[in-house]
Amino acid sequence: MALLDATPPFAQKNEEGFYFWVKVTPKASKNRIGDLVDSTMGKKALKVYVTAVPEDNQANIAVIELLAQYLHKPKSKIQIVTGQTMREKRIQVLT
Repeated sequence: MALLDATPPFAQKNEEGFYFWVKVTPKASKNRIGDLVDSTMGKKALKVYVTAVPEDNQANIAVIELLAQYLHKPKSKIQIVTGQTMREKRIQVLT
């Protein structure tokens, strides 16, 4: 999926770029992006599977790396805004 500067359909624009929610499954068999799912906050979330364990920030780093590849953005442009210690996270992508 080549998004470059486009906002994905599951994201919302803001002043810094765009943001969206992800629902992370750590310790998965392989790193991959799944479908949109319902989150506990009543929003749609992009399902993200990472092989990393949820210890020492390893899963968060893996999520950022995977999203950077998926969105064709540098890792420095992707931030976890909320949910650093939870499975559901709000991701900010800077433009």
